[in-house]
Amino acid sequence: MISRPSFDIVLAGRGGQGVIFLSRVIGEAAMLQGLGVRTTETHGMAMRGGSVLCFVRIGDVLGPLFPGGSASVLMALHPDEALSGCVYLESTGVVVINTSKLPEQIKYPANRKIITVDAESLAGNEGVPRSFNLALLGAAAVLDGFPIESEGLESVISSKGPKDVRERNLRIFRLGGERSEKAVIQVRSERGERSH
Repeated sequence: MISRPSFDIVLAGRGGQGVIFLSRVIGEAAMLQGLGVRTTETHGMAMRGGSVLCFVRIGDVLGPLFPGGSASVLMALHPDEALSGCVYLESTGVVVINTSKLPEQIKYPANRKIITVDAESLAGNEGVPRSFNLALLGAAAVLDGFPIESEGLESVISSKGPKDVRERNLRIFRLGGERSEKAVIQVRSERGERSH
């Protein structure tokens, strides 16, 4: 249940990473659950590798865009896009980053709870490397207050893509959730004080 007008999510990545696809999965799952949802995206260059931001608002809202400092979750499909998406996060917002780097190697947004997921390795091990974005969604879906039930997300995921990869996509989604619980980092200041 959403206790405020909306639960806002920002997705940051690069062209070809499935940022828009991920927003559609979230949107469809929200509608299956009877929740209102609005989405939109902004593109840099309309090409592979250009920056892409998607905005997802779940709740009773009229428009898809929200101001900076509003989002509860930032999912960064590319670690370098995390900093640009952080401007949209509220002070208690959570960052979920796709990265294989050790926590000490990541450029952290200041004062944020960060969850790192080596999503590309998870998806690669399942033989579907392009589905790494589903591991990030799995990590976000287990956060406290995330308004969409995992069952709804799994229902949408299992309806997408070729039949021979659907079960593997579900495993990637579930593994993202399992791994995220082991990879929480609190960044307390811009000086880089951290707790794990």
